[in-house]
Parts: sequence; structure tokens; C-alpha cells
Amino acid sequence: MSFFLFPGQGSQRPGMGADFFARSEAARAVFDEAAALLPPGFPDLVFTGTQEQLNDTRIAQPALLVVEVAIARHLDSRGVTPAGCAGHSLGEIPALVVAGALQLPHAVTLVLERARAMSENVPEGGMAAVLGLDADAIEAALPEGAQVANYNGPAQTIITGARVALEAAAARLKEAGAKRVMPLPVSGPFHSALMQAAVARLRAVLADMPIAPPRLRFVSSVSGRDETDPERIRRLLADQVACPVRWTDVMRCIGPIRAIEIGPGGVLKGLAKRMNGAPEVAAASTLEEADGI
Repeated sequence: MSFFLFPGQGSQRPGMGADFFARSEAARAVFDEAAALLPPGFPDLVFTGTQEQLNDTRIAQPALLVVEVAIARHLDSRGVTPAGCAGHSLGEIPALVVAGALQLPHAVTLVLERARAMSENVPEGGMAAVLGLDADAIEAALPEGAQVANYNGPAQTIITGARVALEAAAARLKEAGAKRVMPLPVSGPFHSALMQAAVARLRAVLADMPIAPPRLRFVSSVSGRDETDPERIRRLLADQVACPVRWTDVMRCIGPIRAIEIGPGGVLKGLAKRMNGAPEVAAASTLEEADGI
């Protein structure tokens, strides 16, 4: 068995999941179940929408949830089952569905609210990728108002915060030896302390949502370790939008075993290649790739 890894927002692609919907009964059942809870025409928008349309947080997040669960269900129908699950940011929600902690209808409700909370009344700010400088040096150079958002590995760290703080951070990081500091096309300072209003909103949504103990290993990208207690998972899911993604710790926790990236693109596969001791990751972004596993 392989560890299933679920990518987060940013991995969305036009046409993602269309081949699974067309040719896999198990995957199509996921789309059909989710469609009843989503706006009319949702599957068509996922399959035929432009990259610009799919980049809208309110579309990208539910689309990725449904596509990733559909791919996992297709693999399961072929006898490919996970030893455990982990997800990068948004990817934690499909990971918890596949691990048996969340039911798909509840996950759709959560993701719709998460997307709204990250789209409406978002504080001014942004994010940037820092290349060529280790995380400790980055943390030491960051000014007040900026913090690490994603610990993605030795080759890439994402920072977040207020615009003014990010501009000051870019200058300091280049002085400290960073090769590049690249602003990211996002609409807010996600995974920062500035997102506390979204955290409060998600806590309210999660308060009465049924969450079961995972049936499989689940490694949280907030804590960077195995989590089994439903109440702690509930807290971590709310805190996640204001906390850094500790993907480096997730990879170390899983270790050098076989893994499959369940979703479009290949971001997590690329990150794993640049980390010592990380899983060996195969891609399952298309039906052809999934059936070749």
C-alpha cells in the first residue's frame, strides 16, 4: 500500500477530473453526490472552465476536494488503497474524507465555508515564494508583520503577511542570500495571524460537524505529525488558515516509503524530490497515470 498525498489550492487545472468522470463509475459517483450540494453546473465549470475561473478560491477549493476524492475512489475501485493520508493545506480535507474521518457532504459544506472565509473581508496582504535560503535564515530575516506560511522543503519556503511587511522582507531576504523572492498571485495573507476572522468563522462551522477517528494514519500539515483525536483534528482544521503548513515535517513523519499524489499537477511530487528522506511519489493526476499505478 502507498501513502496518499493530496495537493492544495494552486494545483487546479482546466479539465481536471474530466477523464475520471467520463470513464470511471466510482469517480462519477463522487461527482454526482457532491453536485447535489454545489451550485448548478458545477461539474461543467470544473471540466470546461478557464484557468482564471478556476483560480477563484470559491471555485478552486470545492473543485479540488471533489476531484481528489473522486481520484482516490477510482484507485480504491481498482484495489489501490492507502496506508495513510496527508494533505497540503486544503488537501487535508479530502485526506480526511479518504481516511474516514469526514463524510463527503460534510466536507463539501466545510470547504464552501472555508472558501468564503478566505474570499470575503480578507485583510490586505499577500504571499511570496523564497528560493535558495533555508527556513531558519528566512525566519531570522523576516520583519514584523511577515511570517512563514509554508515550509515546503529546503528549496522552497512561502512567506505571508501585510504588503508593506512583505516588501521589507524581500529586501532583507535578498541581503541574507535568497536567490529569488517571488510574489504569488493570491488575494490575501493566507496562513498568517491576519486570518483570525476566518479561523473564528470556521470554528463555528466545525463546532457541530461530525468528525470520526481516522481509520487510517492521518498526518496533519498543521502539527506535522500523526493525529487521531477528532476534537484535536477539529481545532487544527479551523486553525489551519492562520498557521503555517509544515510540509517538511509531514514528509519526515511519513518517511521514505511509496506515495501517490492524488490530484492535478505534480507539485507534491516535485517537492518530495528535493527532500532527503521523503516518500517516493507517483502521480495520479490523470486516468492514464492512475491506471498505470
